[in-house]
Amino acid sequence: MDGTSFNTDLGHRKIQERILSSLRNDRLPHALLFYGKEGTGKEAFAIELAKLLNCEKGPLFTCQNCSQCVKINKLEHPDLFYIFPTPSSSNVKPEEISDLLKQKSQNPYQRLAFPGKNTFISIDTIRELKYQSKFKLYEGKKKVFIISEADEMRPEAANAMLKILEEPPDNLLLILVTSRLYRILPTIRSRSQLFHFSQLDGDHILRIIKKYTSPPPEHLANIIRLALGNIKLAFDFIGNDVLEIREKAIEYLRKIVRIEKSNELLDEISSITASRDRNYMILLLYFLLTWFHDAVHHQLNSQQEDILINDDLKSKINAFVQAYPHLNLSEAIKQIQKAIQNLEDPRNFNPTLIFTDLSIKLNRLIKTK
Repeated sequence: MDGTSFNTDLGHRKIQERILSSLRNDRLPHALLFYGKEGTGKEAFAIELAKLLNCEKGPLFTCQNCSQCVKINKLEHPDLFYIFPTPSSSNVKPEEISDLLKQKSQNPYQRLAFPGKNTFISIDTIRELKYQSKFKLYEGKKKVFIISEADEMRPEAANAMLKILEEPPDNLLLILVTSRLYRILPTIRSRSQLFHFSQLDGDHILRIIKKYTSPPPEHLANIIRLALGNIKLAFDFIGNDVLEIREKAIEYLRKIVRIEKSNELLDEISSITASRDRNYMILLLYFLLTWFHDAVHHQLNSQQEDILINDDLKSKINAFVQAYPHLNLSEAIKQIQKAIQNLEDPRNFNPTLIFTDLSIKLNRLIKTK
């Protein structure tokens, strides 16, 4: 260690410097808010910070080997609480949550998901945190509560969280993590110290993926390129046949173009939405989004094909742009983004309606002369 970082593998050197400086001056606040685009390593950073504050050789160093570091690494430390969105208690088994936490401990960069189920952070969860905050330390030096996807707190849960922030115990550090800062209550933001996480570079992402996968997946460079610097998305790709999902997205686009054959389009939508797996549907629309982004780049810079996300599909993208020269690509991108937002919102989760509406809007844009 060089005194400016506590874990060089994490990246985000400037944030590490800020935190170490706060610790040296005994000015670390009670609440931190980590924000930035998805897949920038915010949760992994929060777990490492919990180690830093509890390591037997700390507080400016993490040995990774003492009992405190080992327990935190396994997410089994009695003074560490890792909270993430889950289905309602009647719709999830405790062992499902335990299994996901075990997966997270093995790879802090991967996504925790309940396919086909609506998830959120309930007021009961925050009440439990409030209850636990009153107790003395069990064995560590600092209680650490990590709230992953804090923007998924229900309104009543967010208000309960605010009460913890208003009167935080001295032995508690609260770390809220979000990729949607705009969805965090202003009153919570104002009571937290904000840290913005920017995307890590490709080489750093490559090292992280190699560290947590054995053996490393084939076509790793393509996976990183398709993930656009999002580590969490890159691990999603590794766990799925992404090329098959991408081909499904392209087939969906073909059926949109031929919307007059409505039965084929409806069958395609039914096939996509049958599992009600929200992440799968979002991933499919993500690839559709990259297709239209590439169409924009090809239209503006036809001689610079190396900037295409789907560089192995350049001939198909070229043919698409040539076939529909009047297509408003920016509006198409806007509509796909809106559909993704609708899929992400559990209040509006009607995937068949979302895909049907998107299909009609894209067809109108494609067929505009």
